[in-house]
Amino acid sequence: MTDTHQAASRPDAPILLVTKLHPPAVPAQAIARERLFERLADGREGRLTLVACPPGFGKSTLLAAWRESEAQRRPVAWMTVDEGDDDAVVLWSHVIEALCRACPGLPHAELSAMAASAPVLEVVLPRLVNELVEQGEVALVLDDFHRLSSAATRDTVAWFVEHLPATTQLVISTRTDPALPLGTLRARGQLLELRADDLRFTGPEAGEFLTGRLGLDLDPADVELLVARTEGWPAGIYLAALSLAGAADRHALVAAFDGTSAHIVDFLAGEVLAAHAPELQTFMLRTSVLERLCAPLCDAVLEDDASADALALLARTNLFLVPLDAHRRWYRFHHLFAQILRVELERREPDLVPGLHRRAFAWHSAHGTTDEAIHHAVAAGAFAEAGALIAETWVHYANAGRTASVAEWLARFPRDLVDTDARLLLVQAWVAALRGREDEMRAAVARARALGGLDDGPLPDGFVSLASSLSVLHATFGWGDVAAILEHGERSAALEGVESPWRPVITWALGWAHYCDGDLGAAERRLRETVAHAPPVDQWIVGVAAVADLSLIAGMRGDRGEQMRLALEAAGLARERGLTDAVEDGEVHTALGVALAADGRPAEALPALEKGVFLRRLWGQPLDLIDGLLGLAPTVAAMGDGARAAALLAEAEALAAACRDPGVLPVRLAEAVRAAGLDRTGGAATGAGGGSRAAGRPGNRDAELSERELTILRLLTGVLSEREIGQELYLSFNTVHTHVKAIYRKLGVASRADAVARARVRRLL
Repeated sequence: MTDTHQAASRPDAPILLVTKLHPPAVPAQAIARERLFERLADGREGRLTLVACPPGFGKSTLLAAWRESEAQRRPVAWMTVDEGDDDAVVLWSHVIEALCRACPGLPHAELSAMAASAPVLEVVLPRLVNELVEQGEVALVLDDFHRLSSAATRDTVAWFVEHLPATTQLVISTRTDPALPLGTLRARGQLLELRADDLRFTGPEAGEFLTGRLGLDLDPADVELLVARTEGWPAGIYLAALSLAGAADRHALVAAFDGTSAHIVDFLAGEVLAAHAPELQTFMLRTSVLERLCAPLCDAVLEDDASADALALLARTNLFLVPLDAHRRWYRFHHLFAQILRVELERREPDLVPGLHRRAFAWHSAHGTTDEAIHHAVAAGAFAEAGALIAETWVHYANAGRTASVAEWLARFPRDLVDTDARLLLVQAWVAALRGREDEMRAAVARARALGGLDDGPLPDGFVSLASSLSVLHATFGWGDVAAILEHGERSAALEGVESPWRPVITWALGWAHYCDGDLGAAERRLRETVAHAPPVDQWIVGVAAVADLSLIAGMRGDRGEQMRLALEAAGLARERGLTDAVEDGEVHTALGVALAADGRPAEALPALEKGVFLRRLWGQPLDLIDGLLGLAPTVAAMGDGARAAALLAEAEALAAACRDPGVLPVRLAEAVRAAGLDRTGGAATGAGGGSRAAGRPGNRDAELSERELTILRLLTGVLSEREIGQELYLSFNTVHTHVKAIYRKLGVASRADAVARARVRRLL
């Protein structure tokens, strides 16, 4: 009874919860709200349709019913958002799966693999938008959008909204206005809004629901009174109906009913719950700790075997239990109802709650749903168990690009628990490095070293000891220090045996360092080790990179045939393993471009070389970027743009100057300058093409950044969105955005990542 699906062919790809891709079943008692269907249909002319109102207004039921109707005219994809989607990789993996299920014409395998390996904002979303252009009319519903709290992930949605093709309607259901450019969309006439007043039951709708659907046969005056008391709030009307069904004097109950939200909890405890048998009350209260329910999970949490019957009974009689799949195996409580149940559980049986979460953790852990397992462990205060699971599984999440998920798990721990657990500090260090945050990595490493006990091991992530994990980390992320990579790499090779799953990472790091240091023989030996040992332990990222690096070495030796063969092999492996757009494998594109250029095909080489530099910028390692710029600049010069080639080489020289030990890369840079026919000041020499205009460093060096711009530039190095930067500095979003554009213009860049990189080169940070 699985509810999961692998996002792509890679074994470490994100696990998809397919229950999130099914809209809730429309209850038989639900009424058709044609007036709202017509409003939603009007949204086809805009960019965004927003259904925003507090809980209990029937947003999900309305959209599920509309989807059934609308799907007869065009594809409608559905995704229910939850807290796990704060990781952009998770969110967009599910969105892509939902869209591909609705639109068979989309390249499912390619998009899924890309979502699991490529940068979301820079690669995945542009490709998805381009593919949607070819699909004709389609709608996408994102339900429960308010559960998305990550500013960085919301920014990806904002980009998507801004770039949606005219044939795609995005429908967002939320309790609160999302941090999206609603004002701009409203001013452009591209926003359709349905608010609480739109979703309130009218008198006729309430009458049809209470009398026509539920058979309560109320007097029309009582219906109108109930609508007035609840102000048309659908949840309030339904809660009243649950009690009215068993009441002898329905008129008296309607007269006494206060439908305001302030009285709902007391009403639930006194009337609605009391209408059920005691064992069913207990079932609802204790299973309310679960986000999703199925019979085996409920049995495990309750230590019982009667959950299937209880779920079936509630599904027939209670509109607040929502089926999540066509087979009715998985359910969830309506969010409002679940909140009320949890409050009542804490009031009645507070001592039971940690134990319920612990048993939920054990069940999810055993069934491989790690995100939910960690959620329940943290809710139970079982931090030791949660920490052990994180230490065991973080590598798989990191390989799937889900470093944000791991970082979020650790952020939920008490700070002192992380700071006294060397295993978790090392996980924190690895995740920081993978996200390009050197300072965070070094801070976590320093805290781990201060704890001592580095010889402890083996570790559940495959390292023989804490010391080995530290050493491999420093070998993998050298931050521009070839000597340090070699030192830590050799130590790692001594600590980790040839059977270690980390052995290919170590040999690749050593091969790369020898390549940067000019010892091509040693580099070739280590890289061939990587190629041999990577596939058996599924270390394809370094395995593919090693083949690309061997192609570059063959080119340096003048073996053009072997250079091209290896470059094509690396590109083929990257496609096969879903790594074409992985930031870790930018050298694949560099190697292919260099091979094509050497074969006299500069026009074909240029796109591959550009992509290599693009990905290596995102990877954030200066030695990699220098190598990419070294590959790109000669082809740019050969195609006649000497000024740009000079700028690229000047950037590479500045990066090399900032490195602690750049190996022989400065020598290669000097050779590249001479080979491209460029003078040392960055101008084009006679015959180089591109004129003699001085290039210097990219950007307008005469345009100095203001103090305000420098302040904003420093904040751009962190995780805050532009909107959050504005809140930090008490500036409007538009003011911050204007400053950011000015920073980009003065630095000669087009993205946040490039601005930070260029600022570091120019010593502005």
